[in-house]
Amino acid sequence: MRLPRWIRVAFGSIGLSLLVGCGGPSYRMEQTPEAIQQICTKDYRLQVSAKRIGQTVAVHLQHGGVLEQQDGQIRLAASANEVLGNAIEAIHRVLLSSDNPNGFYLLLVSDPSIPGIYLMMVRYLDDVKRVHTSSITPTEFFSRTILQLQPANPSLTSLNQIALHDITLEQFLSWQLSKRLQDRLTEHTQREGLSQVSVGPCVGEFKNGEFAFTLNVVPETGGTLPPEVVDQVFQEATTLIAKVLSDYRFNQFQAIRLIHPTTGRNLLLPKQQLDIFR
Repeated sequence: MRLPRWIRVAFGSIGLSLLVGCGGPSYRMEQTPEAIQQICTKDYRLQVSAKRIGQTVAVHLQHGGVLEQQDGQIRLAASANEVLGNAIEAIHRVLLSSDNPNGFYLLLVSDPSIPGIYLMMVRYLDDVKRVHTSSITPTEFFSRTILQLQPANPSLTSLNQIALHDITLEQFLSWQLSKRLQDRLTEHTQREGLSQVSVGPCVGEFKNGEFAFTLNVVPETGGTLPPEVVDQVFQEATTLIAKVLSDYRFNQFQAIRLIHPTTGRNLLLPKQQLDIFR
């Protein structure tokens, strides 16, 4: 898998950030939003605003030409490579050189020429550090990145329009696993030749110590899936969830629940039973 250039470009700043940090932090935690804004403005001439909410730093980049619409679809434009790479480089330089290089960053990207929608990216700073030390691969790092287009009415022009909150690891893992479950189940149906099975967005949440994931796997022609196919879906989903939670060394939960709405099947697995799926 070849990663988008704007993601590869951002890796170049990680080593610099960690190197700077070896002589002591360059920024105090409370200074990081202003520092990101200054670097983006001075070094890259980008219109950026930033604020910190607990352990999360939110950054809004407004720039013309980063999004494009073609055949009714909105996507990143080719010109977004350099712009997003520069913004991410500034974020990494500051946050990894601060006196508290932990938590998350949230990057919101809007384009005045494409109103009503914006790009949202969320990253865990520990993942950024781990890809630099080769603890995880660039492909795995990309899988851990939340990247979504979001509707905005009115169009996003300021961070004050968004109800921002401190992102928790539980919430981040719910988002990440929802995305990865859709990818994993799509790969499974293609690999098994299940051409009449459709995989849509999966939904996850963490509540009262339990991860719950709704698996959107249905026959394209209507009806219900055979029990053996649902068993395979649950098996693939459980294996992926167990691996990701283990890789993050996350054990602050009691169980996972898998829900398949069209058949009404519901699988509840206590945390202790996940070990057999790793």
